[in-house]
Amino acid sequence: MDTKAISKTMINRIKQKVFGKSLYGNQDWKKANNKWYEGIHDSNYLLHENFIKYFNKIRPMINSVLEVGCGTGIYPIRHKEMFKELNYCGIDFSKTNIEYCKNNSEFDFIDGDFIKMDVKSQFDLVFSHAVIDHVYDIDSFMTNLIKSCKKFAYINSYRGYFPNLEKHEMNWQDDDNCYYNNISIKQIKNVLYKNGLTEKEFKIREQKSGQEEENVNMQLVIEIERDL
Repeated sequence: MDTKAISKTMINRIKQKVFGKSLYGNQDWKKANNKWYEGIHDSNYLLHENFIKYFNKIRPMINSVLEVGCGTGIYPIRHKEMFKELNYCGIDFSKTNIEYCKNNSEFDFIDGDFIKMDVKSQFDLVFSHAVIDHVYDIDSFMTNLIKSCKKFAYINSYRGYFPNLEKHEMNWQDDDNCYYNNISIKQIKNVLYKNGLTEKEFKIREQKSGQEEENVNMQLVIEIERDL
């Protein structure tokens, strides 16, 4: 960690001690900043190329799709042809993001905290890009993703690939009102096992993102294929 990052961390800790921790919920999520979401998407072009290739492979086997953390709808708006004749639903923490999606897309959208949702419906495919990195309860988030998954799931973490991490590292950033998480593969496997998945039903791997920053070019991808 460089000196600038250390100074920022120390300042954040002092602020939290004096004023208390800010409320969870990144301010950028509340602004429906489509340009910001497009920039994040485009900077990870190799990851999204990989996901689209994965999607096209399983496309004949799915009828329903759930995207958890749809943001301003990059997939259902820019890549809407992918979901033609499929039942797509997007969920996002931000009401303004969901309003933006509803105003620019004919698909279904829900605003709310996915971690707190009582999952009743299952979808043939569940996917989530760069959301698990910022949640306040990683294992509960994964559990609800698994509950929502009828057959396939594709989940990625954009902050890096940490094969030797024993436990999740959750770093609160008060200025951004959210966590920056490093994901432990060991803990993810435990969650998968606890939710009834077997070793042959999931794959955890690294994937190049296309980002120039070396520390985040290799990202974590979790693929699930239930043996039904």
